[in-house]
Amino acid sequence: MRLRMQAMNRLAVGLCLLLAMFTTVLAQQEPYRLKPDDVVRIQIYNEAQVNAEVPIGKDGTLTAPFLEPMMVEGMSVSELQKELAKAYIKRLRLRDPKVSVIVTHFRTIKASVIGFANRPGIYDLRPGDNLMTLLSFAGGPLVDRADMRRATLRRANSSELIPIDLYAISEKGDTTQNYIIEDGDMLSIPESNNKVLVIGQIPRPGVFNYKEPMTVQDALAQAGGEIPTRSWLSKTLIIRERPGMPGIYDRIQVDIVRFIRKGDSAQNIALRPGDIVYVPETKTPDLDRISRLLSSAAFFNSFFNQGILGFRL
Repeated sequence: MRLRMQAMNRLAVGLCLLLAMFTTVLAQQEPYRLKPDDVVRIQIYNEAQVNAEVPIGKDGTLTAPFLEPMMVEGMSVSELQKELAKAYIKRLRLRDPKVSVIVTHFRTIKASVIGFANRPGIYDLRPGDNLMTLLSFAGGPLVDRADMRRATLRRANSSELIPIDLYAISEKGDTTQNYIIEDGDMLSIPESNNKVLVIGQIPRPGVFNYKEPMTVQDALAQAGGEIPTRSWLSKTLIIRERPGMPGIYDRIQVDIVRFIRKGDSAQNIALRPGDIVYVPETKTPDLDRISRLLSSAAFFNSFFNQGILGFRL
């Protein structure tokens, strides 16, 4: 019996601590500010004639029973309760009225999602809903077609486009970009043009969709892996255009054999959109030939715009 009582006491203490933590979190949150089209229920203890459910007008005013219209837009619920108490003391000569205000219906926020989402459209949200809530209404981004790195958010009555990295929000927990949605916001998700090119001595050379995270081994697997006795994976090259320097390329050599046999993950580097993976046939890749290839505008345009299938160095 004593052990049971001790367990119950510990449970009660635990619940009290959780309640205290929850109350602290709520206290730290910014209180909701009343807006036009919200509906509030006003009640005064032992004053049934005052009790009513009243909408806030388009102009931000509220007409409570027996009172003149008063501006309430931007007030918190507790602030409105205090103002109503003052007004009823003056108007109805009430002594210390216990005024209660509850928001029974929040105004509707409309926001839209366009582009490569599963269900683009206009959606109704509640005040305080965030960007990821809006995206969930739209069914999330289209897999393998949406460019999650280059989404944008446009506020109503603004031409400014706010860059949004949906990948960072959803996969890396970056809440700094998970903005609170405002009425009239538009989330735009563009189509992904992110691709990598795999060429050389592999079964299926070609252009492949880039899907983060993607490594050299991932790209080679999509291209069919190695061709026995012909592929020289230990001399695999990643050809990468320097950021902000069109036409200038870095060559990164990796040893995929070492990665496969010894688990050296430093060889299986992460790819970037636009990378070219080249698997040579001999021990020494023909760098001059690669340079001539990359200097060809026709090659580069066909890579990004049309894709090259079956191309061999």
